[in-house]
Amino acid sequence: MIRFIIFPAFLCLNILSLTAQTVQQRLDSLFQFLNTDSELSGAFLVVDSGKVIFEKYLGFENSEKTNKITSNSRFELASVSKQFTAMAIMQLEAQRKLSYEDDISKYFPHIKFRNVRIKHLLRNTSGIPEFLAWAPQWIDRKKINTNQDFLKVIETKIDSTLFKPGNQYAYSNTNYLLLALIVEKVSGQSFATYMQQYIFKPAGMENTAVFSARSPNANLKNYAKGMAYDAKTKRFKNVDDFPAFSYLTYFDGGSGPYGISSTAQDLFKWNQAIQNNTLLTRQNFMKAITVDTLNNGNSIKMAGLYYGFGWLFTDSTNSESKMHFHTGGYPGYKTINIRDFKEQKYFIALMNKWNTIDVYPLTSAVNAILQKRKTPVIEREKLTGAIVLMEFQIKQLLGTYEYTKQPELKFKITADDDGNLFAQLSGQSAIEVYPRNDLELFYTAVQAELKFSKENDQITALTLYQNGQELKFNKVK
Repeated sequence: MIRFIIFPAFLCLNILSLTAQTVQQRLDSLFQFLNTDSELSGAFLVVDSGKVIFEKYLGFENSEKTNKITSNSRFELASVSKQFTAMAIMQLEAQRKLSYEDDISKYFPHIKFRNVRIKHLLRNTSGIPEFLAWAPQWIDRKKINTNQDFLKVIETKIDSTLFKPGNQYAYSNTNYLLLALIVEKVSGQSFATYMQQYIFKPAGMENTAVFSARSPNANLKNYAKGMAYDAKTKRFKNVDDFPAFSYLTYFDGGSGPYGISSTAQDLFKWNQAIQNNTLLTRQNFMKAITVDTLNNGNSIKMAGLYYGFGWLFTDSTNSESKMHFHTGGYPGYKTINIRDFKEQKYFIALMNKWNTIDVYPLTSAVNAILQKRKTPVIEREKLTGAIVLMEFQIKQLLGTYEYTKQPELKFKITADDDGNLFAQLSGQSAIEVYPRNDLELFYTAVQAELKFSKENDQITALTLYQNGQELKFNKVK
């Protein structure tokens, strides 16, 4: 049985005449166009010269559409949480309770590797492997694990770093998990208590907390649950309803790299607190957005952007006016907090629905409007339907595939008892993929697709298409 979906492949936006429209009107037009299908869901706030000039709340807090998104809606910040964790470390450093040069063995004497310093954790140059990609057997998947649980695995399973600390940049959430643990050891408080007492409360962030949504007795009032598009049922569902996202539960007790929930209004207060030196002096905060170098003298960069203490930036100077930001992505959530010291311009976007729009083109459009330029064209992400494959068609796709230029990089295609297909790239979790036809699979978690090659009725290879790249993997078993 073949199931098709009738849905706009994408929505194109090209804002109409710029004349006779205020900035607020143009921003409102932007979001109206993007929400033509009423599937955009999130909180959006634009600040200019330190004042809120536009805010928009769209969609619902859950897939049942019973609670609308409001100014009180709390979202998982995902990696935007890292700037808060870094702030806690910077506060303790300013009080001389720790040093960026401290070897982390000072705080974790049972780890087996050495020469990792706090500064390496902050800038993702430690070489410590990503804990979200650990072997499944290392994690107790029957409970909600905490930072302490993850630390025990690090102490017993990680013998060495992937490279000499400081030699490379490699984004790893483990770094910020360890930073949160250092905050606890130095302050003598839980990470949640420290953040509440020394960051959230002083900044006036009344609706922000270190938060585990899946923990017993969690207060889910005003909590925006993450949603993703299900190509089979042709609708958005809560991410917890997807088998591929089961790891969300057993990783839900972690904090530091993620695990903070907040509102758009509270992030505005956070930006103001940084601006007004409420939490840290300007001089000390500037260390967070100052360029540093690897052991070979090259600047520390992530995809062409300089990486600081939980912040990304493009300006290599030490100017206070430089723009800095961080994005966040976690199943169901896309977030960004971008700020400019000099102009006191901020853009905050908190979305609880995947498969609608990415934060980067949205930010570019908002920035163009603030600068009174023509708004660039924005394409909504494609929402496509899946077909149902026969058992023999599924079986022919299953197996292990090696990347031709890097054999240690492998793709595994598996299926569960219900015929659901999953693709797993080395070092990553298995993600559900959907058949467009018998030789093409597509993702809904990311914008990517897999196409299989066939010779003499046998599958011989697959090609990954993502971000304009084509990577071929040969089938080995």
